[in-house]
Amino acid sequence: MTPAQAMDTGGKLIHLLSQQRLLYRQLQELAKKQTDLVDGSDAEMLLRVLASRQRLIDRLSAIDRELEPIRSQWNDVARLLPAQQRQDAQQLVGEIKEILGEIIARDEKDTQKLSQCRQQVAGQIRSTAAGKRVNQAYAQSSSALESRFIDTQSE
Repeated sequence: MTPAQAMDTGGKLIHLLSQQRLLYRQLQELAKKQTDLVDGSDAEMLLRVLASRQRLIDRLSAIDRELEPIRSQWNDVARLLPAQQRQDAQQLVGEIKEILGEIIARDEKDTQKLSQCRQQVAGQIRSTAAGKRVNQAYAQSSSALESRFIDTQSE
């Protein structure tokens, strides 16, 4: 790879990383909204946010595919890049990693909250089902008692 090709590749790299950072920031904002919705139990809005996040993830995947050839030649590219482009690329990668770390941490907390909610609802359903069975059993036994103790002499 010639220095001119490396510089072109470096420009493309900076452009793609900048796009990636922008998308990760948008994803971070959606992750914050998601947390609020998980806390607020607004399922419909949560599904909308998740759909928006998926669209951003799809766009990030496309950028990742464009970055793959640069990654595969990174040693050659990095060696030939001008210092400023190399610095810019490293800074962008650092910012992206930081944003991604925050998103992952937030998602893990949200997952735990949703799991706890699911367990609570499952417990409530089990409790309700058990209560119904008790009520049904009581109703059956009380109807059997009523028919056994009918006052036939007072008429």
